[in-house]
Amino acid sequence: MKIINYEDINNLNIQNSDLINLVDETLRDKKNCILPAKISMHLDGGIFYNVMPSIIPNKKVAGVKLVNRYPERDVSLKSNMMLYDLISGDIKCVMDADYITTKRTAAVAVHSIKILAKKNYSVISFLGMGEIGKATLKCYLDTTDTSDVKVGILNYKGRAKEIIKEFKHYKVKEWVIFDNYEELAKESDIIVSSVTYQEKDFARAEIYKKRCLIIPIHTRGFMECDLTFDKVFCDDKSHVSGIRYYPSFESKLSEISEVLLGVAKGRENDDERILCYNIGISLHDVALAEHIYNRITN
Repeated sequence: MKIINYEDINNLNIQNSDLINLVDETLRDKKNCILPAKISMHLDGGIFYNVMPSIIPNKKVAGVKLVNRYPERDVSLKSNMMLYDLISGDIKCVMDADYITTKRTAAVAVHSIKILAKKNYSVISFLGMGEIGKATLKCYLDTTDTSDVKVGILNYKGRAKEIIKEFKHYKVKEWVIFDNYEELAKESDIIVSSVTYQEKDFARAEIYKKRCLIIPIHTRGFMECDLTFDKVFCDDKSHVSGIRYYPSFESKLSEISEVLLGVAKGRENDDERILCYNIGISLHDVALAEHIYNRITN
């Protein structure tokens, strides 16, 4: 059994374009995989353990990802992956999964943009610029021609200029700083939110533009949109069934994998307002872990 740590993985310098291709491949194969809903175990004090197993027969691999959260720890969220050979049942490795979680989350969000955004959009905006938010912005900029696109940043805690400075080497039409969310919502064709906690909706659903696409990476802040947007998409229906208004939007809900396979329709016109919930499925984690294992051992 091999032990693979964060540094081992980071040194591979995996390209964001490769990650998006892996996301696409995994979603197209989803119907052939075994993907139970994750198990969540909660303790007092905001401590939790999430266990996420899955099997990918076509790759002859199985895996279990475990994420735990201890609020008082220096890094509150940590994750690990156990990877198994599906033929023998033997464990192949135990792997740090923090890199995997961040990178696949970013790649999944950007993949959804490429599938569901209107043609020739002009403004994409990002909020919640922690580690995952910045990874998503980097993945987007690495894999998208932004020479005709304005990129907006919500100026939360006055950090927008700092974020823009970090990414200023990318060629974009214009960087835009939004000082409040309502202004951002009214101007943006695409909104990517990595905000981890939001008690109420960011704004009334009516202020969002026709043709907008909203991708709430952590699901928070868009409940009214669940009820009023034209279409809702997700990575896996069982993973979003616990959302408050799920019974109300279930009839207009499709999985991204269904769109890729032509079973469901994606965006049908530029006026549709679309919401996409990618809760995070372990198929992506296991597929990326197998990719990492093969690169390290071959």
